[in-house]
Amino acid sequence: MRLAELGPMDFSARLGPIRASAGRVRQLLHDEQVVVCFGSRAKLCFFLAGHLEEHQLAGAFTTAAEALSCIANEQPGFLLCSDQLEAGCGLDLVITVKQRWPAIRTLLLIGGSARIALLRAAVDAGCDGLLLESSMGMGTATSTLEMICRGGIVVDRALLPLLRAGGQDDPTHDHLQTLSPRELEVLTLLCRGSNNAEIAEQLVIALDTVKSHIKNLLLKLGARGRTHAAVMALELGLVEWPTQDGGR
Repeated sequence: MRLAELGPMDFSARLGPIRASAGRVRQLLHDEQVVVCFGSRAKLCFFLAGHLEEHQLAGAFTTAAEALSCIANEQPGFLLCSDQLEAGCGLDLVITVKQRWPAIRTLLLIGGSARIALLRAAVDAGCDGLLLESSMGMGTATSTLEMICRGGIVVDRALLPLLRAGGQDDPTHDHLQTLSPRELEVLTLLCRGSNNAEIAEQLVIALDTVKSHIKNLLLKLGARGRTHAAVMALELGLVEWPTQDGGR
């Protein structure tokens, strides 16, 4: 299915914000080992030149098999890849990585086309972020990375209609129970990567109350855990991501 493309955009005036964004990426990933896997050699070289220090790079590849071998050997903290690769599929790569090493955080860049079944499989596997390449330059990439580094789950808004359409026959959707306003507040903070103590502080409620709300959320959504609940919230449109401004 073809994804909607954003209109033309003049990037010449965004050089400063883009450079600042690259510096922010280096800061966010300062203590991480990162594997980068892009199908485009030009994009791969551009990213490596401006966004990572040498000590942060565990490996850079254009094929899924090479990236998977490196991940198995190096056990990095982060995988950044595109869906279209020179050989293999970025979606399949993310699914495999999350199944074998769920602690590795993943950000998947989606090009001009996508298979709904694989998108849903990547989300269900626990992919931490799905971002359209067409969203680059609109201030979403760096903020997405920030959210993932905090433990949040990010799905590009433009992908949500596809994911919802692909899940119309999911019995979980059919039996979704109404969440209370407080449960929605807890769910929103959970999606942003807040832990139980942070949720309690922000909502000015007891820690045990937060735990009770999360338990109820999991039951009502039929979710396997916190990450699955966050993903379902995004798919169902229960949580809206704020508009984010910036460079990259």
